Amino acid sequence: KPPKTYENKHLTGPLYDPNSRPGKIAKTNVDNEKKTPEHPRKYTITVAIPASVVEGAPALEMKTILAGQIARSLVIFNADEVVIYDDKKKSDGKINPSLFLARVFQYMETPQYLRKALVPFSPDLKFAGLLPPLEAPHHPNLHQAMRYREGVTLDKEGTGTLVDIGMYRRARLEKLIQPGVRVTVELPDALAAADTRKGQKPINVKAVSPKTPREKAGLYWGYHIRLASSFSRVITESPYEGGYDFTVGISDQNAHDMYDGAAADKVKPFNHILFAFGGPSGGLQEAVEADEDLKCAGEDAAELFDLFVDPSARAGTRSVRLEVSENVMACFGYSDSGNTKNDRRR
Repeated sequence: KPPKTYENKHLTGPLYDPNSRPGKIAKTNVDNEKKTPEHPRKYTITVAIPASVVEGAPALEMKTILAGQIARSLVIFNADEVVIYDDKKKSDGKINPSLFLARVFQYMETPQYLRKALVPFSPDLKFAGLLPPLEAPHHPNLHQAMRYREGVTLDKEGTGTLVDIGMYRRARLEKLIQPGVRVTVELPDALAAADTRKGQKPINVKAVSPKTPREKAGLYWGYHIRLASSFSRVITESPYEGGYDFTVGISDQNAHDMYDGAAADKVKPFNHILFAFGGPSGGLQEAVEADEDLKCAGEDAAELFDLFVDPSARAGTRSVRLEVSENVMACFGYSDSGNTKNDRRR
C-alpha cells in the first residue's frame, strides 16, 4: 500500500495541486462561454401553468417549496416565457395564487446580486430562503467569466449611466437611463467578478436585448413572466408575431399516450412552441370549461392543440404532479441539449 502523502494525487482528491501547500484548494476560473458549445437558438419555448397548482399545498412554506421546484424545472428545460393563467372562476385561498407564483418566479429568475434593487418586498416571499438556486448562465458565480451579464442602472455619469453588473467594478453605458432599470449588457471580453477590483475605472459596455445571449451565443438567459386571466388569453395574448405555431396540451384525461411513438410523429417545425399544463384536479378540461371566452366544452379540449398527450398513461400512479410532468418537454427533444436524434426545429 503506497504511503499517504501529498505527492499521491489519488489519495488527496481531484483538486490536488503539487505546487500548492497541502490542504489548499486551488481556485479555478470557469469560462461558461468556452465550456458551452455555441448553438444559437432562435426558437422559443413557452410554458403555461395553472395558478391552482399551489392550492393543494396547505401552508405558505409548502407553497414556496412547490413553486421553487416548478421554477427549477422550467429552467432545466430552457423555458423562455412562463404564463400563469387562472383556471378557476375564483380562488378560495387567502393568497392570490397567480401573484404568488409570479413573485416567486420573478425572485428566482433575478440574479442574486440584483434582487435587493429589483425585487420588491412581499409577504409571499417570507420563505424565499427555502428556494433552490437556479444556477443559470445569467446567474454567474464569482469565478465565471461571462461576456453577457444582467445589471441594474445606477446614477448617471456625464453623458452615460453607471450599471451594477455584480462585479466589484462598475459598468458604463453610453446612454442616459433612469436608475433602477434592469438591463442586459455585453462586455468587450469575457470577464469574471473575481478579476475586478473596487476603484477601477468603469467598463464600457453595450446594452443588448435579453434575447441576444440566446440567439447569438446559445446561452439560456432566463424567462419572462406573463399573467393571463383565462386559458384562452394564454394563446390570444401571445407576444410573438403570428402567435404560437405549435401547441402541446398535457393532461391525464382523454389524451394520447405520450410513449406510444405516434405522438412524436405529429410534431411539425416551429418557431414558438407552447406547452400547456392543467390543474391538479380537473386538468386542462377544467380550465377550458371555466373559460367564458371559449365556446368549447371541457371534453373537447384536445381540439385546441396540435398535440394532446398524457404523461401518466404508463405511470405506476393514477396521476402525475405538474412539477414531474414537466419532463414531457424533454421527451420530445425540446430542451436545448443540442443532441436530440430528431431535430424538428426550424
